[in-house]
This record gives sequence, C-alpha cells and structure tokens, in this order.
Amino acid sequence: MKKNLLTTEASDSIITRVKNLSVNHQPQWGEMTASEMLLHCNSCNRQILQESGENKKTTLKQYLLRILALYIASDFKKNILGESRHDTKGKINSAEFEKQRTEFIHLITQFPANTHSLTLPHPAFGNISTHEWGIAAYKHMDHHLRQFGV
Repeated sequence: MKKNLLTTEASDSIITRVKNLSVNHQPQWGEMTASEMLLHCNSCNRQILQESGENKKTTLKQYLLRILALYIASDFKKNILGESRHDTKGKINSAEFEKQRTEFIHLITQFPANTHSLTLPHPAFGNISTHEWGIAAYKHMDHHLRQFGV
C-alpha cells in the first residue's frame, strides 16, 4: 500500500520529519533554501486542498505518467521543474522559516481531516482521484524533505 497523506500515520511521519528541519539545512540537490522549499510546499498544498477544477480529458501520456510516478517509481525524480506559479526561488528570506514551517504543519494536518473530494486536475497526471492526490502529496513532501536530508 502506497503512503498517502490522507492518512494520519503518513501525515504524522511528514510532520515529525519537518520538525527536524532547520533554517540552516542545505539542499542535497536543487537550489532552494529550506524556507523557499517550505513556501513551495505550502503553495502546492493550499492549492490541492482549496482549489477545484473542471475535469479535462486526461491524455494517454498523462495517464501513463500517473501510473509510473504514483504506483511504480519509488520516489519522484530529482530536479524536476514544477509549475512556475509554485516557483519560490528568491521570494522569501530565511527570517520567515518558522512561520513557513508552522504553516506547513497546519496544512499537513488538514489532509487526514479532509472530508471533501479533491478535484483539482494535476498538471502532469490529469484528472486524479482524491486517493491519488493523497499519494502524490505524500510523495511530493517526501521528495522535498529528502532533498534537505530529513
């Protein structure tokens, strides 16, 4: 069974790990600072939890990428570029670290408490189910925490 941020067990494990992150942690890959990474994750998680979208036809490429990324590959690949609206490089300074970590923890606790369908189409995977959003969100958070060695 894939780890899913919609479960308390998975969300608690992510929260435990982020509590071990400090403003001084350096990335093992990529260029974001710890504060920029938290801002990025918070932006993505707010969008998943708060926005809905209209279903568009999922392409075969999106479907295959979804199966590969969510069910076959163990981790998301390093250095993959996301949507430009979630690019946080240079948009926050290290003084905001604790505020961003507090927000990160708050948003992660909202996943298992969520009672509505998550209907936002994924930019790379197309239309995905609420359950698949939980898997994708867990893998995304895990990816960035591993990026900083926590």
